[in-house]
Parts: sequence; structure tokens; C-alpha cells
Amino acid sequence: MSSSKPIRGKILRVDAPEWEPLLNLAPDHSGDFIWMHEVELEDGTRLQAYEHFHTGRYLHLDRSGRAFVFAAVEDLRVEGTSNYEEVSPQWLLDFALARSEERATLLRQNVTTELQKLSWTRSATKHRISRKRIRHVIEHCEVAFDKPPPPDRPRAVDTRLVFLGDDPDGVAIEVIAVEPENELLVVIHAMKMRPRYRTRFEEARRWQK
Repeated sequence: MSSSKPIRGKILRVDAPEWEPLLNLAPDHSGDFIWMHEVELEDGTRLQAYEHFHTGRYLHLDRSGRAFVFAAVEDLRVEGTSNYEEVSPQWLLDFALARSEERATLLRQNVTTELQKLSWTRSATKHRISRKRIRHVIEHCEVAFDKPPPPDRPRAVDTRLVFLGDDPDGVAIEVIAVEPENELLVVIHAMKMRPRYRTRFEEARRWQK
């Protein structure tokens, strides 16, 4: 989930690579990335851009451990200004290593195999997203990830599973489910995708093209 509004930044011409941000975040994977360039955000923050050899995905990291992604679909090699948005460093690393796709594939396979075990709470369709559309998003989701239960609900103890994808008509939908012990998936929420998930979704779609 993004934690700030998009901020403008520009690529700088820097000849000497800086590896410290990558080594701090992912020392075991540092050999899988190549340093590409440095970015200066409009607030003065400097980001180091690293590209993964195999997935081609980027990490934009600053010296304090913060991580950023493009907030709009843009060509990585076009010089000039671009929008960046802060995200979870661990999520961005998992995305760069393609772990989020592995998780999404596993969940899709489980749901497809045992779809009859998919169940629903009353709140699942309160935003007028039909069960058919929800099933489609889960089966074909482009992004799937875990998130902890909301802190303002002490009785909610199950980890949330978030699915982001298009319905059959191409409408971007967010679906949230839980996995209690005796169920495959229980859908608790579905609605048109909110801005809090849009950056992550667009980043995933850009790399899948």
C-alpha cells in the first residue's frame, strides 16, 4: 500500500553507482540487480534505481530505507521528470523478485480447483459487485498479497488476502478475503479499486505487458 502522495522526480547524470541502499534492503539478492541511475525528488530526496537481471523490474531506494515506484505508466529510459510514490520496501522487493506473482498463481490454482469452497459474508457484495465478477477477479488477478487485520478491529484476527484485477468488462476491482481454518476462502469485501491500491496494480500491469 502506498503511504504518500505522488512526488515529482528527475533522473540525474551520475557516473558512480551507490550500492548501500540495495545492500541494506536485500544483501542476499544484491548480485541479481544492476545499478541504473540516480533520481532526485522535488523534496531533495535521492533515490538509487536498481534493475533486476531476470524480471527487469526496478527498485527505487533512498539511503534511509524508503522505497518508491512510478505513480504513472512511463518509459523508464525517458529522461526528464516523472511521478514517484512511496510503497512498502518489502512489498517492492517481493514484486521485483516476482514473489507476488507466485503467491497469486498459487491462490488462483487453489480457488479454481476447489471453487465450491468459496464462501461469502453479507458485506462481500454490498458495493454491488456480483459473485460472478468477484470469482473472475480472484481467478485472474494480476496482484495478490497479504495484509494484517485492521488495528481498529480487535476481534479481527485473520490475515486479509487482497486480490487486484479486472472483472470481465475490464473494470478494476479490489477483493478482500480471509482463510479461516475450515474454509478455502471467505470473501468479505469487493468494490471498484480505490486509489490506495491503484499504484500497486498499475505497476504490476506495466511489467506484465
